[in-house]
Amino acid sequence: MPEVPDLTMIRHLKSKGRYQEARDQLAAWLEADGDNPRLVLEMAFTLDNLGDEGTAIGYYERAFALGLDVSLRADAYIGLGSSLKVVGRTWQSRKVLEDGLEEFPHHPGMRIFYAFTLFQDGNPADAFRQVLDVAIREVTHTEFTPYRKSIQYYRDHLTESWPMTPRQ
Repeated sequence: MPEVPDLTMIRHLKSKGRYQEARDQLAAWLEADGDNPRLVLEMAFTLDNLGDEGTAIGYYERAFALGLDVSLRADAYIGLGSSLKVVGRTWQSRKVLEDGLEEFPHHPGMRIFYAFTLFQDGNPADAFRQVLDVAIREVTHTEFTPYRKSIQYYRDHLTESWPMTPRQ
């Protein structure tokens, strides 16, 4: 993988809300090393921070095409999927996040972003199932444990209705 400039400065700028300065610095680095997938990905993240998801999409796609290290791929799938959802390209968002889940099947953040896309795409029950899957796998609080099996049952029977006894 190509060498990447120290991104500490970019992280610092972004932590202070100075996204435009971070973008400008990344643009300068990309002029010198435009085929560096790590820099291209960092530019995508920064454009997302600036609310320019439409432009960020091209950077995410380019970062993947240039060959991202596996340690960066999950965040890239989430960023690309989220940006596609934000600009209304939910079908593509769904496909990207499904590809990501094939590679990282238990990534909790990716499952949640997939749930956002499913919900926006008109699938609220499937979206809720994704969130419940994350809760079942990830929540370790002792007060959650006694309810885990019930939550799994309800997740698996989410769209079923049960007769309810009227209250007196």
